[in-house]
Formats: sequence, C-alpha cells, structure tokens
Amino acid sequence: MKNPSSLVDEMRYLILARKIKVIGFAIIIGLMVIYGTGMLVASNNVNKDMAMLNLISVIAAPVLCILSVYLRKSRMKSITNENFKEKFPGVYILAFAMCDLGGLFCITTNLFINYNFIYATFGLLVSALYIWINFPKPNDLEIINNKSKSVPV
Repeated sequence: MKNPSSLVDEMRYLILARKIKVIGFAIIIGLMVIYGTGMLVASNNVNKDMAMLNLISVIAAPVLCILSVYLRKSRMKSITNENFKEKFPGVYILAFAMCDLGGLFCITTNLFINYNFIYATFGLLVSALYIWINFPKPNDLEIINNKSKSVPV
C-alpha cells in the first residue's frame, strides 16, 4: 500500500490537473467563439495591402505553440514537492497563454484584418492541438516525485 503522503500528493495533483484542463478547454472555447465571430464579418475584410501580415501570422502561430511545449518542459524541471502548489499551475498557464497568443494573432489577422479562411482555420486548429498537447499528463507527478526524492534534505 502506498504511504499517505503519496496519496495526498496524488490527490493534490489530480485536483490541480483538472483545474488546469478546465482552463485549457475554456481557452479553446474562447478561440472558437472568436473564430465564429470572425466568420460573420470576414467577407467584408479584404485588404490586399495586408497580405504579408497573413503569412506572418500563420508562421507565428505554430512557432509560439511549439515553443510553449519546450517552455513547459523546461519550467517543469524546477518543480519539486515543496513548491508544487505555487509553481505547477503557472507552468501550464504560461504554455496555454503562448498557444492562445499564436491562435488569436492568426485568427484575428486572417478574419478581421484581411480575409483568409484557410490560414485562420489553420491557426485555430494548431492552437487547439497544442493546448491539448500541453495538458497535464500522469507521468508529470512521477517526474516531480522522483526529482524530489533525489534532492538531499
């Protein structure tokens, strides 16, 4: 049987992981609402002068999303059982914010500034996919516990 402290850690992790997932889903829903709103007004927004901005936004979205994964992994290295409650949610919030920034930039540029349906859809899908990739995983707790055991007290 597991010792009580590991069960407490596991429950603490599960509660925080669920809260973080709810935040992630809320961000995805917000992206979809902005995308849907943009589709209502998109046909009126054709500015051929801004075509280069469309390309910049469609490149920036995946770059920010990919960087969010590496940022999350690097910040996870600094989490131990002692600072878990303070640092753990911030790791995921920052990763979600980077994905949200990339997705919003791509969606607003390609629907509200200069209409490009394919680029806007690509930005939405990439952002939602990377938010989902950044969700907390069960092995995160094992990594934190193993690291905390190796740190001398």
